[in-house]
Amino acid sequence: MAGKKQKETKPTIPYHHGDLRPALITAARSLLQNQGIDVLSLRSIASAIGVTHMAPYAHFKGKQELLQAVAASGYDELAANMIRVQKKQTKVTGRMLAYHYGVEYIQFAIANPNLYRLMMNQIDLEKKISLESPDREIWVSSQRPFRLLYTAFANERVNKKLAHARALGAWATVHGIASLAIEGHLVLPEGMDVIQLFKTTVSSSVDMG
Repeated sequence: MAGKKQKETKPTIPYHHGDLRPALITAARSLLQNQGIDVLSLRSIASAIGVTHMAPYAHFKGKQELLQAVAASGYDELAANMIRVQKKQTKVTGRMLAYHYGVEYIQFAIANPNLYRLMMNQIDLEKKISLESPDREIWVSSQRPFRLLYTAFANERVNKKLAHARALGAWATVHGIASLAIEGHLVLPEGMDVIQLFKTTVSSSVDMG
C-alpha cells in the first residue's frame, strides 16, 4: 500500500530585516492593482512573498498601518515621477511646469486606479500630526506632490497666498479629471483623450506654445 502523500508546503523566503518591509509593500501593491483592496491583509501579502503569517507584524500593527504604508509609497512614487518631469523640462517653469506635473498626475492615477483611490482615502488634512504620530508617514508623503506644484507657482514670484491658491486650483483640476476618468464618468468628445481634455481645460491660463 502506497504511503500517504505528504502535503506540499510553500517554502518561506528569507529576508534581511531591512528588506522585508519594502517587499511587503510591493506585494501589497501588486495584489491591490490586480485584485483590489478587498483581498489585502497581512496574511495575504505574507503568503504572496512566502514568509510566515506573523512576519508582517514586525513592521505593521495591523491592516490600517499596511494600507497607509502602501498609500505613502504611491505618493512617493508620484512625487518622484514629477521630479523626473522637472529634470527633463529644465527650461520650463511656473504654470507650464505645473501643466506637465498635471499630465504626470493624471497618467499616474489612470495607470494605478486602485492605488490612487487608496491614496485619497488615507489622508486627513485636518488631523493634527505629531513627530510620534503613526499617521506621520502618510501625511509627509501626501504633501510631496502638492509641494512640487506649489513651488512651480511660487517660482512665478507671486506671494505665498496666491501661489498656494493657484496650486490648490491646479490640484483640484487634475484630481477631478483623474477621479472622473478612473471611475468611468468621463464621456469625451470623439477623438479626444483625457490628456487632451486637460490641455483644453488649462489652455486659457497656460501658454501651450
